[in-house]
Amino acid sequence: MKPYYAVIFTSLLSENSKGYKEMASKMENLAKQQPGFLGIDSARDNIGITISCWENLDDIKNWKANLDHLAAQKLGKEQWYQWYKVRICKVEREYEFKTS
Repeated sequence: MKPYYAVIFTSLLSENSKGYKEMASKMENLAKQQPGFLGIDSARDNIGITISCWENLDDIKNWKANLDHLAAQKLGKEQWYQWYKVRICKVEREYEFKTS
């Protein structure tokens, strides 16, 4: 396996989350069309965690600068999030378990 990068986005929604799910779905679909995109996993209970995986740091930088993504980021700060944190990590190894 070739090393790749993971963007870990951890967030806490505000009281006003109207339109959030639709925008999250739109951003996931848009991310899947970007060069270097490898995959995405997410979970939301009280705190949300979304991990998107990318081939390299330039692909992450280009995704962050995507105009539609910038508009969604702005709405997130103004309306949807109480708090968020972004971590960018290099993944050197992975493994999984799955029953047959």
